[in-house]
Amino acid sequence: MSVTRFAKKELLAMGAGSATRVSLGPIPGMINLGAGDPDFNQPEFIDKAVYDAMKAGHTHYEFAGVPEFKQAIADYYAKYGVKIDPNTQICIESGGSQAIFHSFGAILNPGDEILLMDPAYQGYTQPAAYFGAKIVKAPMTKDKSGLFRPNMENIRKAVTPKTKALLICNPDNPCGIVYTDKELRQLAELAVEKDFVVLSDEIYTEFVWKNRFIPIMKYPGMEERTMALMSFSKTFAWTGCRAGYIIAGPELSNVVNAVPIGIIGMPVPFQFAAAKALRDGWDFVDSMRKEYKRRIEWMVPRLNEIEGIRCPYPEGAFYLFPDISAFKVPAAKFCADFFQQEKVRSAAGTQYGPTGEGHFRLALVASMKDLEDVCNRLERFVKKLK
Repeated sequence: MSVTRFAKKELLAMGAGSATRVSLGPIPGMINLGAGDPDFNQPEFIDKAVYDAMKAGHTHYEFAGVPEFKQAIADYYAKYGVKIDPNTQICIESGGSQAIFHSFGAILNPGDEILLMDPAYQGYTQPAAYFGAKIVKAPMTKDKSGLFRPNMENIRKAVTPKTKALLICNPDNPCGIVYTDKELRQLAELAVEKDFVVLSDEIYTEFVWKNRFIPIMKYPGMEERTMALMSFSKTFAWTGCRAGYIIAGPELSNVVNAVPIGIIGMPVPFQFAAAKALRDGWDFVDSMRKEYKRRIEWMVPRLNEIEGIRCPYPEGAFYLFPDISAFKVPAAKFCADFFQQEKVRSAAGTQYGPTGEGHFRLALVASMKDLEDVCNRLERFVKKLK
């Protein structure tokens, strides 16, 4: 029996998910720079905080979220100059993916349009399709350093009367930019002018190498029309434990909380541990930040030594998005052959949109020894191409 006729039609139309999230099992000699899963273990103080919370009896319903956690979030976001009410502006989520799904479920109707950059993180596409919304992409353009940046002319052209929301990732995955004051101000003005919501994926805020992170919620008229999507997965290496939240204006928060997804997905003991992480976990974050920076500063010039590869320094996050267009090989084939021949997993730029053709993404989630090995394997691989 086929279940196709019973399935939600949007599910049938979604297509394949993220290639970087497919488990390949143990492969001897493989180095995985495909998925952005930090190679740091969750710190022990978090493990202990979860245990202590459970032992203290914090294992019952918390329908609105643990107040201590919500206050810690408000205190944290205040460092960016945004004052929020922990009681009316925070929705607790089980990680960034749920924050994306929950926020989409709050605003998207079938036929609505959501505007993304191109390239853009591919994890936004399937949730939008599930709700019957249409993805519209605005091609980014490269600056003098080789980084893809938002092109306001392309964004304005992509806005239609059906545009319900614009989604940005700041700092950006995969492009590695940190949005400037000018860029954010222009986007905010356009959102107010055209009356759409801005979703701001801000999960890499602690990994900024150039410029500074500015929340778009700070700009005039944006508090009531912004949803900031946050996650602990990158900040505290919590990818498996699922912790995140949404910050929005009170009215938008009410809409998000009205989405019927059941009881909060983030376990209560982890909410207590997350509060402790936001208070006391910054030495751990700083150690990760220093190590990522060390990897970037070593690997960018090393990649640029390889003939045919051009790699700009990222401004934020821990990905590199090198230009491989000189080899005149489709990015998907380049990555597939690189994996087949050298056992290095990476992500084709076209996974993030057509504008990503001629590029591939490397997540710097491996030791320096492994990164050196990757570069040696890559150099050997491209010599065969030439």
